[in-house]
Amino acid sequence: CNKGQSILLGNFVCAAKSRGLDTSKILLFASDLHTQQLATSLGLTTYYHEKLFAEMPEAAAKQYGDSEFKAMMIAKIYVVHIVNLLGHNVLFQDADIVWYKDPLPYFETKVSPSFDMYFQDDGQHSRQYAPYSPNTGFYYVRQNKRTQFLLSQLVRMGDVVMNTGSHQAAMTALIAEHSSWRGLKVKTISREEPYFPTGYHFHHKPSFMDEMLAGKQTPYIFHMCWTDNTDQKIKQLQQLGEWYWSEEPGCDNPGSADDCCLSEA
Repeated sequence: CNKGQSILLGNFVCAAKSRGLDTSKILLFASDLHTQQLATSLGLTTYYHEKLFAEMPEAAAKQYGDSEFKAMMIAKIYVVHIVNLLGHNVLFQDADIVWYKDPLPYFETKVSPSFDMYFQDDGQHSRQYAPYSPNTGFYYVRQNKRTQFLLSQLVRMGDVVMNTGSHQAAMTALIAEHSSWRGLKVKTISREEPYFPTGYHFHHKPSFMDEMLAGKQTPYIFHMCWTDNTDQKIKQLQQLGEWYWSEEPGCDNPGSADDCCLSEA
């Protein structure tokens, strides 16, 4: 996460706190000092390395696929690779997410352990992302030799990320190849399941959204993807009643962020 999107990080933590959810297992990779200080003041465990992230932009992407966006996609690849190399399972997520329930137990206890990777369904089922349509902003990776090898190849595909505008296309191609070549087992959690809705549902599934807002659907998370930029994410989270970050003076000071959570969205 960088400074430009740190406001989404603040909202994520405040939303989790409003529901009494435990964030102690989260490791936040900060690509600049501002974000590291903000995350620490919010009670998160953080990792920041000045030299490692020196080339990462502080500004938020203005639109999908621009230079800032692509640079942060590279960072997202490396952080998952690092945790995997250290011998851990990892649930990766973007900052534009709110939790209704802690999603980690779902992957630890409610799904088959025979799969190596679980992806949120992106909703975009075009040929470009076939056959898995994986959303690379929320996915779970079991640590084993198959995933370690896949991620070690993904970190070498920076040219594909730069040419396609995102690491989603690179990941899609690689998991398809490794499924047939290396026996990698991948599952995408269908967009028709109610557990992990996205911006696809926001824009294309009004009946589901009505049920969710009425409490008839109880997902684990909501991922506000399918947006052009941070401003649009904020607006749509506000429309959902899921904006918990105060705009009071001082909330742009990363050292005092613990006082910036709204009691109600």
